[in-house]
Formats: sequence, structure tokens, C-alpha cells
Amino acid sequence: MKTKTVIYTILASVFSIYTFAQGPRNFKTQAEIIEENSVELKKEVESIIKSYVQDFKSDRHATEKRIVGIKVPEINSEWTVTITGKEVGEKKWEVLLEEGLPKAATYVYRAEVSALRAIYNGEMNALTAQAKAFSTDYAPLDVYEMEGFKPTEEEDGKLNAFSFHFWTKGFPEVIPFRPDATRRAHGGSATIFYYEKGLRTLWYNILPGERVREDAREQAMPFPMMGVVISGKAEGIVDGEPITVSEGNTVFIPANVHHKWWNDFDEPVEIILIMFGKGA
Repeated sequence: MKTKTVIYTILASVFSIYTFAQGPRNFKTQAEIIEENSVELKKEVESIIKSYVQDFKSDRHATEKRIVGIKVPEINSEWTVTITGKEVGEKKWEVLLEEGLPKAATYVYRAEVSALRAIYNGEMNALTAQAKAFSTDYAPLDVYEMEGFKPTEEEDGKLNAFSFHFWTKGFPEVIPFRPDATRRAHGGSATIFYYEKGLRTLWYNILPGERVREDAREQAMPFPMMGVVISGKAEGIVDGEPITVSEGNTVFIPANVHHKWWNDFDEPVEIILIMFGKGA
């Protein structure tokens, strides 16, 4: 027992000498760590947003005037993006970024940090991050209207096109599609290609065992659509009639016709969906 006491005493003395030699140690409080992380996170998010603003200056769609807000609640930060339509160089237009929401009521993108990172890293495109089966559904990149702003149907249609062009870098714009770049919608997984008034396009993936449009509320769309099967095979019911579609075939669904699908086979089904016409 005495031997152990001596060892403990020696170790304690060595530790005390080492600590004294190093001087007083500064330990950050939990609040300080959180604050430091918040500052770094805001810098990261602001850098991401600035990169899209910079890229949009070379986008031909920057010729159209528009003001939108961006809100990131996790870091309590807000910005205003102003597209003036003013040409400032060869194939360059003025796009401004400032802190705070727009003074006049307009659209505001409500973004999660994880969504901004995924879009920035090419893991998901912005329209996919916004995808919903119903307006009340969750989306990591959402759009809301500021109080007092009442957009027309035409304005809503143009916003989808703006979302695509603003949040997609480069020219010509390239949209990757693959299973890990999708979000769940209508029972399967989707990557949105492009939306504008009268046209919606996306890649849809139905895994074995999945059932699509089981909810009666989503079984009939007010616009026609075409499904181009690029791999696999699926079964379905269209207007009460059973049908099987497979790779190399296209199925046409008229407007307001009920339909649902399922995959009871061993391989995934890949489909390009094209929705068009009035109401799309």
C-alpha cells in the first residue's frame, strides 16, 4: 500500500509541474463553442450563396428583373438577391446580394444548411430539394410568400424556372440523376429535371416492392403525362384497366385519369416522366 501511495504522489507532482510549466489553460464554455460554430457555419452558408449569385451573373436568365429572399433559420440569417436586369459586361448582368429580407413582399427560399451543402456539392439539385407530393409536405429547400404578397399563377410558373436557373451552375446546365440524388415523392424516388409553366420533367425510380400513387388524392392529374420506361418493368391500373409497361416502351396518361403503379419484380424501374399542357 505504501508503494502505491508513493507512486501516486510522484505522478501527481509531475502532473502539477507540467501544468504549471504550461501556464493556465483556457477551456471554452459550451456557449462559446456554439457561438464559434455558428459564426463558421454562417461563413460557409454565405460563401455558398455568394457562389450562386456570382454564377447567375453569367446566366442569360439574369436579364429578367427579380427580387427574392433567402432565409436559413438554423443560423438566424437572411439575404436579399436582387436581379436588376442591367447588363454590366459581355454576357454579364448585375446580381446583388445583401443581408436582410427584401423590403417589398416577394418569394423567400427557406433553406436548411444540409440542403444548401447537398446542392452545392452536386449531391442533389434544387428542384429535387423542393419536391413535394402535396403543398403541406416537408421540403429541405422550400419557398414561401412574404405577408401581403399574392403572386399570380403565371408568377408561380416562372418561379420554378428561376429556381432551376439560379440554383444550377454553369452553361449549359447539367442535371445528374441517380438513386442517391433523389427524394421520396408519391411512393418512389425522384430527381426533378426541369419545371416551368406547361412543362415538368423528372427521372423516377421505383424499387422492388414499392407502390406509387396509392393515395387517391394523387391518382389523377389535371394535365396529361407520358412515362418513358428506360429500364425494368412495372404493373399498374390506368382508368380501371390493368397494364404492364417495360423497358423500351412509353405510356400516355390523359389528364384527370386515375392511375397507380407498383413494382413486384426483382429489378428497379427507371422512368422519365414528362408532364405538359395546361395546369402543368
